[in-house]
Amino acid sequence: LYITKLSFDVCKKNYEEVIIPKLPSRASTPIKLEMNGGNYIVMPAALIIEMTANGINLLTRQAFVMFYGSFETYLYQLFERSFPIIGITEEILDKSRDILMLKKWDGKFCKMNEVFNIGYRANNLMDRFNDFEMDFEGKKHKNPLNFLDDLAQVRHRIVHASSILENDKLIFIDMNIFHGLFGFFFLLTDYVDSLFAKKFGY
Repeated sequence: LYITKLSFDVCKKNYEEVIIPKLPSRASTPIKLEMNGGNYIVMPAALIIEMTANGINLLTRQAFVMFYGSFETYLYQLFERSFPIIGITEEILDKSRDILMLKKWDGKFCKMNEVFNIGYRANNLMDRFNDFEMDFEGKKHKNPLNFLDDLAQVRHRIVHASSILENDKLIFIDMNIFHGLFGFFFLLTDYVDSLFAKKFGY
């Protein structure tokens, strides 16, 4: 993500300061961009500059979805490994989906605890986040699962509503959020790891 952002910035600067000033019609000059396979597109030079900004916004939204999705994949893999130990060897994917399809994350964790008897306690989870600030779009959270619910809503809008927030305005994901998300999921997976490790000896 950061390398791509740097590439977009370098491209934008190069077009604004070097390439466009030398073109016959400046920013409205058609530019042909060719790919290695022979495919190409033609667009006004000004559109390339515009796309460097739009491109990074698109990428941050997709990176956000992938970040969130990686946590669900991690849980699926834990379930897949743990179901056979408790005697369930069929329809593991469907049974895993049943846990994760619940609307709120508190319900998902309670269901996970009900199925695997891993000793989940909401207070214990909250204690892990006592000194960690959970701030998303200016809204501060004390409960990490409520924070995760907010992330889920944004992910849902990106995936199912074509990234539209309201009044045809696209969702904007600040690149600076990813360091905080990394810390959040580090603490969350560390807690889940500890539950499954204690129960199943992983």
